Amino acid sequence: MVIDFLAPGFLYSLTKDIWARVVSRRRNLSASQIVELRKKWKAEFEPRIWDTHQKKLRRDVVIRDMKRIDKYPDIDAKAKGISPWFRVGLVGTYHRGIQVGMGWETLTKDSKTSRWRNTNYKVRESGDIKVLLLGLIPFENIDNVDWEGDEFYDYPHIYCFFSFRKEPYEHIGYYTEKTPPNGLPFYTEVAQYSDVRRLSKKRGIVS
Repeated sequence: MVIDFLAPGFLYSLTKDIWARVVSRRRNLSASQIVELRKKWKAEFEPRIWDTHQKKLRRDVVIRDMKRIDKYPDIDAKAKGISPWFRVGLVGTYHRGIQVGMGWETLTKDSKTSRWRNTNYKVRESGDIKVLLLGLIPFENIDNVDWEGDEFYDYPHIYCFFSFRKEPYEHIGYYTEKTPPNGLPFYTEVAQYSDVRRLSKKRGIVS
């Protein structure tokens, strides 16, 4: 009995399950709770995003980690991993959360694979396409929002659970932006961040 219990297959399954829980650390919410949170936050975020767009206001927000709220506003330059707080741009919503922009870049079509990689500015590449690096944060990972900010940053502070490999994003990708007349910008994904980075590292463009 003990021998069966400690068989390699069992240990592998157990280790895999524990690792998945540690890496994910997702909130233990019921389907009903998730639906309620999505309805709640969608109703709050979408009018504000529209108002910001109409008035051409800054889209800055501060994302803060619920488990490290007292680390703000300090910055530890030597710390590894994602910061407990950082500034991004709140650019839109998707069917289950918010979209935040982390910066504009260009991508280049790789000549050998025809896949997207980072532009190599060292060899004077100009890039083939302009893209915005977007992170997607599910509504159910948002615990609270201080829309007024504070004396350090008077932008909205969005308090999140960093449930995805200790980050708030369920997905990160490169997107193009298009703005229709009298409408909000919308974003179309051209490549996943992980795929672009993997190829760029292989080509020696990023470390």
